[in-house]
Amino acid sequence: VRAMETYDTVAKVVAPKKEQLAEAEAEFNEVSRKLNEKRSELKKVMDKCQALEDKLQAMVQEQTDLNNEVDDCTKKLERAEALISSLGGEKLRWTDNAKQLGHDYVNLMGDVIVA
Repeated sequence: VRAMETYDTVAKVVAPKKEQLAEAEAEFNEVSRKLNEKRSELKKVMDKCQALEDKLQAMVQEQTDLNNEVDDCTKKLERAEALISSLGGEKLRWTDNAKQLGHDYVNLMGDVIVA
């Protein structure tokens, strides 16, 4: 009789605790499921951020390369302009030289006779 009374007392104490445990486990499982969903969403966002950072890095590198190309083209244009302007002076010199040679050619026969 005493054992049954003790069992009844313990059962009355343990039964609500078992119900609380079941409720707590159910709540824990729900929260764990939501946490896993949020982690999955976070991973997707982090992957997207990483892809955007990679794209940004590629664009920055492309911009740097294009700026270097612009600098190279600018230097080449400056050199070409300098070459053209210096060759412009050569044109005048060659034109004058051709005129002088034409004049010398006309006088060549007379110079040969005089010599």
